[in-house]
Amino acid sequence: MSIQSKVFTKRGWWNWSGTWLLVVLAFLIVLPFLIKSGSLSSVIEMMIMSVAACGLNLMIGYSGMVNFGPAGLYAFGAYTTALLLVNTNMPFWFAMIAGPVMTAIAGIIIGWFCIRLTHIYFALLTLAFSQLIYTIVYKWYGFTGGDTGIVGIRVPDLLAPLNHYYYFTLVITFVSIGLMWIVVHSPFGKVVQAFRENPERTESIGVDIKRCRLKVFVLQSFFLGAAGSLYCGFNHNVFANYAHWLKGTEFILSCLLGGIYNFFGPIVGAAVYIFLEQLVISYTEYWPFILGIIIILLVMFLEGGLAGFISEKFHIIRMRYDDTQG
Repeated sequence: MSIQSKVFTKRGWWNWSGTWLLVVLAFLIVLPFLIKSGSLSSVIEMMIMSVAACGLNLMIGYSGMVNFGPAGLYAFGAYTTALLLVNTNMPFWFAMIAGPVMTAIAGIIIGWFCIRLTHIYFALLTLAFSQLIYTIVYKWYGFTGGDTGIVGIRVPDLLAPLNHYYYFTLVITFVSIGLMWIVVHSPFGKVVQAFRENPERTESIGVDIKRCRLKVFVLQSFFLGAAGSLYCGFNHNVFANYAHWLKGTEFILSCLLGGIYNFFGPIVGAAVYIFLEQLVISYTEYWPFILGIIIILLVMFLEGGLAGFISEKFHIIRMRYDDTQG
């Protein structure tokens, strides 16, 4: 049985998993009182990255379609929010909502073209659209600021303190991940997993695979846009490199590092990726070299990612415990 089959056929959470979730939430609530502002900023970046990576994993892990261009959608959300805040009197809260909504609309248009292809052709077309967005943002000085970006983006006084924006990000992150959890465990989510495993058989029972893939594409676009909008408010600036393909590799690697066949894998991957990046950079400038070694080891020895590895070990421990109790 494949790794993805073993993971996706497990029945729900353990009985005490809800307790662990409450423990994690309680820890995150008190975290600003335990660490310095620099470390708190890193945690905010981890949460934003988690939203983006989980959204991307709806396409990669659950539908089996590799998206090489998540950065374009991420930047679309960030620039939508930034442009509305800079050029209009729209309240911050509406601009934050407009970011993911407009990105989802863009996802409908881009996805309409992309879903007509599969495998490497789909991946390359998503990359092409992402680079198209990057080129527009980079060259359109009069509208997007070009390579100088948009700086000095205002946020409400309520969110100006770092710990306040931390709690705002925490709420959005939990809501976003909760919505994605509902989606992947809904009947629609099961259909998506079915055509990932066997598209021919799924289509033979009357499922419109292209329409389902488009829905998944729009959903991932929404959450990538939400992450971009969150980062826009956090950084108070947006730049063209948000749409560059190198930025997209961060999201893809977060999914792979944590495990694309485990719902919480991208969350683990995002946290570990940012932690390792900042740790390595503090000692050496050869982070890309170290990252390459990590990827090689990951592909060769840890196909299910960190979360998949931990999940399987806990599952084995639980089975042994049940056997001893039986």
